[in-house]
Amino acid sequence: MRWSLLLTLSIWASMPLAMETTSEPDFDSLGGNTILLERAKALEPEKQISIVQTRTVNRRNRIELAPELASTFGGDSYMRTRTLGINAGYHFNPRLSVSLKYNYAFNNLTDEGEAMVDRARADFEANPENPSSPYPDLDYVRDEAMALVNWYPLYGKLNLLNKAVAQFDLYTLAGAGQVRLRSGTTSTYTAGCGIGFWINRNLSTRFEVRYQNYTAQYLTGEKDMDLTIGSLQMGWML
Repeated sequence: MRWSLLLTLSIWASMPLAMETTSEPDFDSLGGNTILLERAKALEPEKQISIVQTRTVNRRNRIELAPELASTFGGDSYMRTRTLGINAGYHFNPRLSVSLKYNYAFNNLTDEGEAMVDRARADFEANPENPSSPYPDLDYVRDEAMALVNWYPLYGKLNLLNKAVAQFDLYTLAGAGQVRLRSGTTSTYTAGCGIGFWINRNLSTRFEVRYQNYTAQYLTGEKDMDLTIGSLQMGWML
C-alpha cells in the first residue's frame, strides 16, 4: 500500500516539475513552431490552436544512469522484499537501448511470517525437548545483477493545462542475469514494460512493472518463484 501510494504521488509530483521548467522553452513550450502557429491562428481565429514540437531529447549514443527503488509482489508468503539499485544504460537511438541493473535487497517478515515465528518460539519455550511448531522455511534474495534490452515503440506528449508539455516514452524490456539467494546463486529472467516522463533534456522519471522468475531452494525441494516487481526510477542522461 505504501509503495503504490509513493508511485502515485511521484506521478503527480513529476508533472509540476515539467511545467516549471521554463529555462528550456523549446522543450516544454506548446508553440514549438511559432510561424506555423501564427498562420494557423490567422486562418481560424475563432479556434484555440496549439502546436507541439517534435522530439527534443537526444537519445543517440547517450549514456543514462538511473537509481531505482523497487518492491516485490508475490513469491514467498512469509517474506517481503524491497530493493535499492542502479541502472546504467546505453541508448543507441530513440528506439533501442541496453542496460545493466544491480539491486541490493532488504527483506523483512510479513505478518504471516511473524505470526509463524511467534508460534514456533512459544511452542519451543513451552516444550523445549519436543517442539512441534515449525519456523518458516525461507530462501530470500540478497542481491541481483541483470542485463536488459529496452525497446521504445511509442513516444508522445501531454498538454498540461495549456501551460506546458510533458514528454513521455512507453517502453518494453527483457533481460536475464543472476540472483544471489540465501541458498546460493541462480539464474533469473525478467520481462516487463514502463513509462518514462522527461522533465528536461537530461532528467526523467520512470515507472516500471516487470515479471521475474528464478528457482529457490527449500527444505522440501526446489520451487519456481514468479514475482511481480514494481519500481520507480530517476534517470539522468550524461
